[in-house]
Order: sequence, then structure tokens, then C-alpha cells
Amino acid sequence: MAKNNLDLDVIDDDQNGTDIVVDENAPVALAGAAADVVEDIDPGDRLPDNAVQNADGSVTLSLFYPQTLKVKKGDKVREENYDKLVFHRLNGADQRAIAAANDSMLNVVAFSRSTRISQAIMNVLFDKMDAADISAGAQVFSHFLGSGRKTGK
Repeated sequence: MAKNNLDLDVIDDDQNGTDIVVDENAPVALAGAAADVVEDIDPGDRLPDNAVQNADGSVTLSLFYPQTLKVKKGDKVREENYDKLVFHRLNGADQRAIAAANDSMLNVVAFSRSTRISQAIMNVLFDKMDAADISAGAQVFSHFLGSGRKTGK
């Protein structure tokens, strides 16, 4: 497919639009925005559509594919339903625990530390989670790492 170039300096109203090239790799303009491109919104910094920012800074992620686990403590077995996960910002201790994990456990430890769900439960829950829910959780991490408080400078 041959690409045509569009000269943005041309002010000729007689162009019929056939010379316009759509770059599918370019950022998408937001519908209804006053500008065609909003440069200050990093797509990787956005929360997934199924996530909500809580007043305390944590993020509640509703799972597309809820999971139920049977958890045994002592002689009792109970069912725990996971239809949402609440992610909290990570602190230094969390980051050290994640860094100490081996590569195959890195994501599980990160999810466990951020959701404050015990490592034993997260080991099983993570393995049962759908890839779409894991990906959305990773997007929440990206939001935490990419968004800091504005300093005004």
C-alpha cells in the first residue's frame, strides 16, 4: 500500500481529502475533545474501564471473570469469592519483597503485596485468574507508577 504525504502547511480548501493518510499506529483523538490530539494524556497511565479510584488512593478492579476459592483453616473449609480486587500503592517494603521474588513469581508477589491478599491465597487465585483480569491488574500497576502528585513545577 502506497502512502501519501499530507502537507499540513497547505491552506487550500479545494483538497478533496484523498491525500489524507491515516496512521493506525498514531494516538487516537478523543471524541468530543476540543482538540484533535491531547498530548498530556498517556494511555498507559489510564485506569482500565472496570477500575475505580477510591478516596484513599487505592483502586478497586472489578474482575471480568470472578473466581471462587476453597480455603481451609484448621478443620474448617470456607469458600471465598473474588469478584473484585483492591490494589494499593506499593511502598519500599513491597518493592523489596517483589525484587526478592524469582522471575516466575514476580507478578504473583506484586499482586499479593498490592492487594494485601496473603501469598498463599494469591498463589492459587493468580493461577485461576483470566488473562484479561491479569492484564487489567497490570494496567493498575502502571497507573500507580506513572501517576504521582503534581508538584506545581
